[in-house]
Amino acid sequence: RFIHKYMDDSDMADKLLEELKLSEWCQSLITAPYYCCLICDHFEQHQALPQRRTELYHRLVLRGVQRMAEARDLTDTFSNIKDAPDQVKIPFTNLLELAWTTLQKKQLYLQKADLAAA
Repeated sequence: RFIHKYMDDSDMADKLLEELKLSEWCQSLITAPYYCCLICDHFEQHQALPQRRTELYHRLVLRGVQRMAEARDLTDTFSNIKDAPDQVKIPFTNLLELAWTTLQKKQLYLQKADLAAA
């Protein structure tokens, strides 16, 4: 029901629900409303489910950045990090690199010192 309420196009919502039946990892995420919204957003934009969780995490961070831009009344909003101003793009890229390095070490948290250096 949530997907039909969230998406304007009921045919697209039906298509998403059919594709979700084939994706176990996406099924496990749609029980959380925020992840469900991210999956709906991704599906609306790409007409396909994300292939990897990193696509959802990228969308999650991008939505957060967009909200910050809106809260600060910045008129130049962007839909892709490549279109973001350098003041956003550079720290975002550094944070992604730090997160990736941390995950490779099988560390599931970031140290304050690492964040300060990023």
